[in-house]
This record gives sequence, C-alpha cells and structure tokens, in this order.
Amino acid sequence: MRLSIVTDELKTPLAEALSILDGWKVRNIELRGLDGGRIPDGDVENALSRVRAHGCTVTSLSPGVFKCACDEQEIEKHIERFQRTLELCDSFGCGQVIVFSIQGQESRLAAPPALVVEALRETGRIAARHGVRVAIENEPGYTATGCRALANLINAVGMENIGANWDPGNAFPFDPEIDDAVRVLAGRIFNVHVKDTSVQGDHRRFDSVGKGQINWKKQINDLAASAYEGCLVIETHCEPGIEKTRESLDAVRRLLQDVTPRIGG
Repeated sequence: MRLSIVTDELKTPLAEALSILDGWKVRNIELRGLDGGRIPDGDVENALSRVRAHGCTVTSLSPGVFKCACDEQEIEKHIERFQRTLELCDSFGCGQVIVFSIQGQESRLAAPPALVVEALRETGRIAARHGVRVAIENEPGYTATGCRALANLINAVGMENIGANWDPGNAFPFDPEIDDAVRVLAGRIFNVHVKDTSVQGDHRRFDSVGKGQINWKKQINDLAASAYEGCLVIETHCEPGIEKTRESLDAVRRLLQDVTPRIGG
C-alpha cells in the first residue's frame, strides 16, 4: 500500500500544498481542485509545472464526473468532461480517474439503472483506449452509497478496468456492511479514500482519522490481508486543512506500521 494525499484538502494554493507535502515526505498525490477550478478546468499548465518540479507521482485525477442527475443530457456533458480529463492523464503520467455513480436511489441488490450502467461502460471503453482505469466512488444520495451497492454496480458494468474508489467515510453510517467491505468488494478496490466520520444525533461530521467512529484499523488490516497494492489517499474533508491532514497522515502511518514493514509515501 502507498500513501497519497488529495492536494486541495490542505486549503492552500497548489504550490504551497506541494511544499508542505515535501516536508511530510509525501510524494504521491491525487489531483482534484487546481488553482482556478476542478480538473480538467483550472490552471492545468501551472499544475503540470509544479508537479514536475516537486517530483510528485499523480495517483489519480478526480474531475467530479457523474456528480449529476440520472438524465441523458447531463450524463453526456459528464462524459465529455471525462474525455477532457483523459487527455490530461498522459501529461500527468496518471493511469486512474475517479468518477461517481450518478445520483439516485441506492441499488444494493436490485439491478442498477440501465442508464447508469451504460454510462459507466462508456467511460470504461474510452478509458481502455488510453490504458486508464476508472474507480467509482461511493457517496450518499448516489446509486452506490455503501460497499454492497458499489460491488453490485461494478459487477453489472462488468469491465476489468472499472473498479472501486472505496470511501468508508462516505459510507458511514449508512452501510451496514462497512466493516466487511474488503470482502464484499472482493479484489475490485482500485483506490481508498481515508477520512473519519462520526454521528451524534442528527449531526454527521468528518474529522481526522482516529477522531471519528470508523474502524480504520480493521479496514487497513483487511486491505493488507487481501494483498491490496493501491493507495490510501488522505481526503480530510474538514478544517483546518493542513492540521487535520497531518493528523490523519500520522494516524495512518501508525496503523500501517502494524501491518507492513515498509510503505511508500
């Protein structure tokens, strides 16, 4: 397993974020928000220059594709956005793009909507021509909120280059199988987003790892036991961004010491 960080979670301009990550000895990054907009928008040339100067490895691009209603016209717009993102994969030396599962009722056991399945297959076909993998992120309010619905959707799409961007923080507290997710997703996890989540009454909030209610020790142990070789990506989702990201990074590094003698940063 390798550690990576979503750069815009530090809530600073990209140049400052990369300098901070240098100090933390983190070389793997996930790009989502750039200076001026979300990838593929924003200042791409500046990002390319900064990433190369710092010698970073871009582990994924996250353009927000399919954060939309289940509507043909909206989906077409997002496929065009996906295509523009793929054009940047070669420039950044990146072989993975994160997408979402389209808004709608979760399909844990029933067949996912045909429009959703075909949209994801189209991204898979386009990505395959570029040698790129597609990682579907689970999120509340979408076709896949928890691990069972995510596995169901991946199986319905049925393409080798389409897998899961598993995010326990998004799944909690809605997923009754969250602690068994690695088994449920059965080798189809391409990427893992790391943040903690807690619920008190009607209030749900994100926090740094170890300060919420997710059993991250079990998640990481299960990933290690499954021979997962992808990234654990710190996606803080709370502020102050620098402080909370560092807390999560330190917590995950401690957890990893128990399961593997050496990891990449």
